[in-house]
Amino acid sequence: MNFPKIVESLAPDLERVEEAIQANFHSDVVLIPDVSGYLSGSGGKRIRPMLVLLAAKACGYGGPRAVTLGCVVEYIHTATLLHDDVVDGAEVRRGKSSANAKWGNEASVLVGDFLFAKSFSMMAEDGDGRILKAMADACTLLSEGEVLQLVHMYNLDVREEEYLDIIHRKTAALIAASCQVGAYLGDARAGAVGALHHFGVQVGYAFQLVDDALDYAGDEERTGKEVGKDLREGNVTLPLIRVFSQAAPAERERLREIVVRSDAVGSKGLADVLGMMDKYKAVPYTLDRARGYVEAGKAALSVIPDSIHVDALRALADYVVDRDS
Repeated sequence: MNFPKIVESLAPDLERVEEAIQANFHSDVVLIPDVSGYLSGSGGKRIRPMLVLLAAKACGYGGPRAVTLGCVVEYIHTATLLHDDVVDGAEVRRGKSSANAKWGNEASVLVGDFLFAKSFSMMAEDGDGRILKAMADACTLLSEGEVLQLVHMYNLDVREEEYLDIIHRKTAALIAASCQVGAYLGDARAGAVGALHHFGVQVGYAFQLVDDALDYAGDEERTGKEVGKDLREGNVTLPLIRVFSQAAPAERERLREIVVRSDAVGSKGLADVLGMMDKYKAVPYTLDRARGYVEAGKAALSVIPDSIHVDALRALADYVVDRDS
């Protein structure tokens, strides 16, 4: 099963998720639906709602709550994108002008706040304390991860294990919670809940590492962002950490010059970094790590009875590591 087949199998549910996304960010404050609709309609893959839907179905639940909670996780994800772009000073998101470039930082932050608040209001209406707790914990980790990333900007001395802790918090936690929510919807036993959560953590690691690799080796038309965006913004990710750990002293000094001095990340600086990436095979290393996480995630699903929905979860994990955008 490939990604288009997964989307096709979930088409009726995903259509209802889209309807919920559009309906629930309605507000008399016109700027809120304008900004929310702009970003939500700009080409996201809806990976997190798909995980809610598939995990729920794998645990025997196919009702409407999965649609509502799929909308919730997408709102939280969208809120983080709005806030991230402000922190990063990003002007492009998914190949279009970012919301902050179009409406300003203040609007992006405040609409992100609205989406966070709306998502928790919807969970309160759903009424399952387990789900509310899982998502609150994920949002706490996510916030900590974003702060840790900010602390380590321009820091080439960050260790690989420290970076993995950052992405566990800022990316994997929400993906894992999406799977956990689906398990709770199906009233799964503790073993299945834990397995789906572990699956989500591993897929979350892989998702971020593939993003990191694509930042240096992706096709700009496919990814919707310039090669080296992380480098320009001072975000030290696994490919750069790998290069720095393997580089000769003179190369390390050059890397420090490029990373610490943002004005040094011109075409020459980027070319130097890409040359070292190639020399030390940093992108293949990163992708190999991502594949390892995906395999660990798929193995965790062995405690859940086989079904087309479990097969789709495994296929979705494979897509995460094989994608080019």
